[in-house]
Amino acid sequence: MTLELQRVTKTYEQGGISKDALKEVTLKIKNDSFNLIIGPSGSGKSTLISIASLLNTITSGEILINGNETSNLSENEKYHIRRDEIGIIYQRENLFPYLNVLENVTLSQITNDKEYAGGLLNKIGLEESDKFPDEIPAFDQQRTALAQALINKPSIILADEPTGELNYSETREYMSILKRSTKDCAVLVVSNNSILEEFFDNIYFLNLGRLK
Repeated sequence: MTLELQRVTKTYEQGGISKDALKEVTLKIKNDSFNLIIGPSGSGKSTLISIASLLNTITSGEILINGNETSNLSENEKYHIRRDEIGIIYQRENLFPYLNVLENVTLSQITNDKEYAGGLLNKIGLEESDKFPDEIPAFDQQRTALAQALINKPSIILADEPTGELNYSETREYMSILKRSTKDCAVLVVSNNSILEEFFDNIYFLNLGRLK
């Protein structure tokens, strides 16, 4: 499975003024590759992730998944691609506070296989699956978000600042878990943390909407 952006531009209109969040971004990630985009706050990183996951539309350019252009797909078709092929890792605030760890992970699971979900949680070091998000530390909350992304065995993993609230040692441990858990996937992480660079095969830099 491959994810490819070809000359992608995203323009927003605010108060009659046009602003390019992304400017002719071209990027290709393939299976079994670990890719990092580094950029400061406001550089367009989150916009890029939302576009790559087909949650946001583009102003111009093309988004191809496995060589197939996606702009003409219906919202239902895009939903099925996200469900079946793409795992998105958000920061921990996206967990539902009234669901425990296991329930958060299985909420979007296609098969509702709690045994598989429990095994996945154990594999990434989360054994107290009956606890609620506010009962576990930030590191465990972020590992729960990782399990959410992995639950449907996706081929593409997209992560938006996954270590943003972790300390140095937690960041290193989390990245090791992420790399170990996604070794057969096409992985794209966006962050403003240069500490992450040592973990990645390919590193890109995004600033003012332009990718280098």
